[in-house]
Amino acid sequence: MREQLRIPVFEKEFLFNIRNELIVKIDEPNNKWIDTDWRPENDGWDPDLKRHLLGLQYDSIAENEVFRLLKFRTCPYCRTSMEKLVLPENLGIAFVCKNCFYWGGRGTRPGGPTNTRGNLGRLNFISNPDDVKLELLINHLQQNVDRLYNLTPRQAEKLMPSVLSDYLKCEVKGIGGTKDGGIDALAILGENEKMIIQIKWREKKKGAEAVSVVREVGGTLLARKIPKGLIISTRKKFSKTAIEEANLISQHEIIEMGKIELKLNDFNDLIDMFNISSKIRNENLNSEEIIPYYNDGFELFGRL
Repeated sequence: MREQLRIPVFEKEFLFNIRNELIVKIDEPNNKWIDTDWRPENDGWDPDLKRHLLGLQYDSIAENEVFRLLKFRTCPYCRTSMEKLVLPENLGIAFVCKNCFYWGGRGTRPGGPTNTRGNLGRLNFISNPDDVKLELLINHLQQNVDRLYNLTPRQAEKLMPSVLSDYLKCEVKGIGGTKDGGIDALAILGENEKMIIQIKWREKKKGAEAVSVVREVGGTLLARKIPKGLIISTRKKFSKTAIEEANLISQHEIIEMGKIELKLNDFNDLIDMFNISSKIRNENLNSEEIIPYYNDGFELFGRL
């Protein structure tokens, strides 16, 4: 039975007033801040107006977190270094974590007192991968490889074309479905060169992938007249018979098809795929994309 996937996201914000200039001596985040049960000391509720007022929002733990962030620039959740983002028009400074997408900073609302506002991403957990940014999901699974088993086969079929596209450096189309004909994805390697991909997403690493899978994909290659194939399994290895069968199939050359090439990738290869995909996507990711609803820095610390 698969455990439910819990992906940490920081898409909610806590925008509040900063009252003090705090001196933070050690890089030690308050665990209450990254607790989903955290509630602010003052959420800005005005009983007379019966609505929330931004000018009243405050919390000492959040305030301390902002000054810790300004000094040490480390993520309180994953503890890695964060990237500095200088905002335009001297509105302030924000920091973003490219690992878990945590963010926060201190600044000035347009027309307001200088550096009297803080804004921090709030921790929440999401179980549906479809509701999470692709880069964040890949990063999360790359850092927590055992959680790959929390993905269902259907979720894996939707995610893997993106990971494989980075890994193989080509277009990969997802085809999986009830009538996929033994094909979960198709890699477009060149103008007239394709590769069939079959993904076996097991619940556990233990055990070896059986030879029956290799024979099934080998038959699919012949039926579709596509000489290249790749089998990806979350098992820790392929059985000896499966490896021998793949080698045997790869020795054949078929008229009008060319030489058959069937590759086997196990769980360790899968980890390499996620490592490469995560690295590529982090390098191409703009820090501004991490902060939800980022609009060139304006309104990050409140409106007039």
